[in-house]
Order: sequence, then structure tokens, then C-alpha cells
Amino acid sequence: MIKDLSKNPAKYSKDNERFNIAIVRSDYHQSFTQSLEKACKEYLISCGVKKSNITTFEVPGSWEIPLIVKNIALSKTFNGIAAFGVIIKGETYHFEVLANECARALMGISLELNIPIAFEILATYSLEQAEKRSIGKYNKGTEAAKTLLETIKILSETKKL
Repeated sequence: MIKDLSKNPAKYSKDNERFNIAIVRSDYHQSFTQSLEKACKEYLISCGVKKSNITTFEVPGSWEIPLIVKNIALSKTFNGIAAFGVIIKGETYHFEVLANECARALMGISLELNIPIAFEILATYSLEQAEKRSIGKYNKGTEAAKTLLETIKILSETKKL
């Protein structure tokens, strides 16, 4: 839960009521990704985003996130997208490929289609690191929501230039 909203830089804003936010969440490592999603939604709602304006899309794993994010962005229905996944290092190079390609693809989509994408596909070396970043005090879901709201606001300002 958000402890002190007075220290929330995005703060509650009536403007936030109009934002439509998509969340793309991997089902792989579901306990972690569901916690990221929950923290993100709580923060968005605490800042004035309507619960009905937040839509979650579930995908099998992190590899599928960029494809779904691109289709969501192309719909022009959403002001921003939060991407949640967890990739934990194993014994092979697979970890690096997944993490790097997901990051590259999402940055490309964001720049190409001019939409903020909060990137919280956690690439960790252990289950403990994934837990620390997705459950409790350091939940990156909250950080994703904060960053997304701030970026949406800044982007709307730059469109006025």
C-alpha cells in the first residue's frame, strides 16, 4: 500500500482520471508478476486513475510481452503501458537473450509509436532478488506506475511545443 501520498510526486490529480493504462503481465513467475501488477494498480488509483481505465493483458512469458505491447500501442486506446515479467538466470545464455531482446523491443516500440512504456521485466540472478523487487517495500510495480504517470504528463507537455 502507498504509505504517504503527500510525498508522491505524481500526486492525485483530476487530470489522471482521463488516462487509460494498459498492463501487460507475464504469467511465468506469476506470484511475482501479480504482485507487481497489484502495486501498480494501487498506485495509479491512489493518483486518480479510474480503476475502469486500467486494463490487464496476461501473456505466457516475457518473450511475448513486446508483441502484445506493440498491438496495444497500435490501438491508440491507451496513454501508457506497464510491462511486467520476471526472468531469472539459469545455467544458459537464454537469460541474457530474453532480457536484452525484451528491453530492446520495448524501447523500439515506445520510440516508434510515441507511447510511454514502463519497463519492469525484472532480470534477476535469483528468486530472492525477484522477490525483493516485486513483493514488499521495493516493489517495482509502484515505481512503474509513478514513472508512467510522470512520463505521460511530460509527453503531453512536449506535444504542445
